[in-house]
Amino acid sequence: MFLLDKVALITGGARRLGREIALALANEGCDIVIHYRESRAEADALAREIRALGRQTWTVCGDFSNPYEPEHTLQTAWELAGWIDILVNNASLYTHEELESVSVEDMENLWRINTLAPMLMTRKMSTLAARSEILPADYCGRVINILDRSIAKTPPERLPFWLLKRSLADFTRAAALQLAPRFTVNGVAPGPCIPPEDIVLTEPAGPLPLGVRPLPRDIAAAVTYLARAVTVTGQILYVDSGQHLL
Repeated sequence: MFLLDKVALITGGARRLGREIALALANEGCDIVIHYRESRAEADALAREIRALGRQTWTVCGDFSNPYEPEHTLQTAWELAGWIDILVNNASLYTHEELESVSVEDMENLWRINTLAPMLMTRKMSTLAARSEILPADYCGRVINILDRSIAKTPPERLPFWLLKRSLADFTRAAALQLAPRFTVNGVAPGPCIPPEDIVLTEPAGPLPLGVRPLPRDIAAAVTYLARAVTVTGQILYVDSGQHLL
């Protein structure tokens, strides 16, 4: 799949990993819709950077803790750009809390952002594509869910986060079969490539079989590969230097 003139929507696209993915796809020739929740200044700055590359770009705001916002965000992005070829479900809320300490309210909020939002956006994209009268006959959408390398094992210290990312991984495989042949649905499971904002990059990453800590550009390269691939669906691509094998 050539990416020139394709339209990609990246949720949580204004900062950190989302920004890296947006720039990588723009450099491949994609027009970009940047979703953000609170990072409007960063989204606008990224949009200017992408326009400087000669690509079109739009920004759209949405708070995925509201269960009605994901589909509204997808609808808005679709209308702004004309359609969406690639959906990267990157927006996520991370927690170290254990099952015993997480509150009901926090658990529900985590579920809405980390699991429900990608599911709803995928469904909405599929529905809009089915109803569209302007899509080319050979249209094949791409959904790429950003997961976490921890889904390969059960980490007891952050069970709530693991449960929700594992649910999204299961959805990825099930949706890949249900939405074929009009869509491919895949996941990228990053390792310790980006620390929380209040921790410097020297935070211990844990043992890495390859001995190299993944960089954001490695994750973006995996997303780009899956956006191109025409015969890959229902797959989880780990980019963690082999850490999920331990």
